[in-house]
Amino acid sequence: MGPDRIIDEGEQQAESVSYAPSPPGEFCGREKERERLATILSGAAEHGQAVMISGPPGIGKSSLLNRLAYEVQENPAGGEAPVLRGEVFDLPGMIFSVFRDLLKDLRGHAASARFGEILGTEGMKEAVRYADDVLEKYAAPVEPVGLLSKTGEEIIGIFARSPEVGYDRVRQAFEELLRELGGLMAGTGRAAAVLLDDVHLASSLDRRLLLDTVRDLPPGILLAFTCRTGDAAGPGKEEIQGLEIPEVPLSGMQPHEIRELAERRFDLSIDDAAAAALLEETGGDPFSLMACFNALRHRGITPSKETIADVLAGAEDPAGLALATLPGPEGAWAEGLSVLNPPFPVPVMGCMLDIPGTSVTDRLQGSSIFRRLPGGEYAFAHPLLQEHCRRELIPGARVALNARAADCFERSMHRLSGRLHVLLSLACHYFHAREYGKAADLNLELGLRFHHREDHDTALVMTERAIVSAEHLGDGALLAAARNQRDLVRQAITGPVRPVQ
Repeated sequence: MGPDRIIDEGEQQAESVSYAPSPPGEFCGREKERERLATILSGAAEHGQAVMISGPPGIGKSSLLNRLAYEVQENPAGGEAPVLRGEVFDLPGMIFSVFRDLLKDLRGHAASARFGEILGTEGMKEAVRYADDVLEKYAAPVEPVGLLSKTGEEIIGIFARSPEVGYDRVRQAFEELLRELGGLMAGTGRAAAVLLDDVHLASSLDRRLLLDTVRDLPPGILLAFTCRTGDAAGPGKEEIQGLEIPEVPLSGMQPHEIRELAERRFDLSIDDAAAAALLEETGGDPFSLMACFNALRHRGITPSKETIADVLAGAEDPAGLALATLPGPEGAWAEGLSVLNPPFPVPVMGCMLDIPGTSVTDRLQGSSIFRRLPGGEYAFAHPLLQEHCRRELIPGARVALNARAADCFERSMHRLSGRLHVLLSLACHYFHAREYGKAADLNLELGLRFHHREDHDTALVMTERAIVSAEHLGDGALLAAARNQRDLVRQAITGPVRPVQ
């Protein structure tokens, strides 16, 4: 009985446990790592502290960050403090979006009964207003005035000219905000926590702001972030990992932690020491363990060394095992939505799935592979699931799904508030759908604007797409313009090329 066998309805004994980060109350193990984080937190009120939680994909970084948030804000021993959270998604060019999310959290805390007395000062309000204004102005030159129902070359004509705001002003505004927040918290003997998830996906500008912030943290602030290690960690991993700050690296779970996970989250008892040892030997990362335990629950199988080995046999990867044991239509939904860039807008999801947008929330309640984000959008519960689905798409399906995604964004444009997200998504979907006319114009224009905003990594990606599109179109003038722009971007990255003497 291999893991790819179709599961009959009668065999589905229980619903899958979600692959989203573990709820704090169900968090298992990691005692040493939690103790180290607690020690770092204890010194943040006096000195300000930064810490990086690192490890390969699926190892539990986001779950540990969730638990840290709980321990800061819901401290049962008293001394609760506000938590500001932001998550970076795999969509190049979302300039400072995660830092703007932090400001939203801060506004909410300042207006709450819980922290309003501490954070509701006029100085705090002014610092938030100023930082928000500067961040918005910096990003504005790459955002349009309004999209309405415009597509392709029509979009190009509606970009706004905004006041020039240099990066230094952004850095200063954010530093002043943290100093104000830290000053208020240090007076209470506690520290506010600023938590960032998946910073390896951040754009070059966001990484720059993160690095500058880490180097000058005021008292009263704990900055903790997660960073993926390994070959797929992204272009900025060396830069981030080069920081001289405490690091909490995660590795596989120990046998006693594996037993705790099975019992607490899956109601499974692993009494066989050999079974726990086998799971530890095969990686011991929470994502792989969850895929195995969900499969056991669905098949109504008692965990043992033999049954676990049988479930794992032939599984190409844990994400494949997770998707193979999904109930109902979720597998088809995963494939259909895998080409989207998170966060997924609900109207676009409804269009992609051919269901009313209002039904998306109802149908995805309790989903194990999708999670609803604080703003009402959606994402895969774990990025490994989306990465697997994208890899498995055959070329024809990839083209067709990207074409559908582009059409869905165009249809829903008037209802979507994330203008930059819409543009970046369209630029991506046009290109992968081989709609090279629209892709060339939009990617070239966006590439130029990101170049002017010093996000040269994003500018290069988009300019390269414009070059490929122009080659397919056979448009010599467009190709020459795109190649010239690529040279300018590369020169900005590496410095001017000196002629050979």
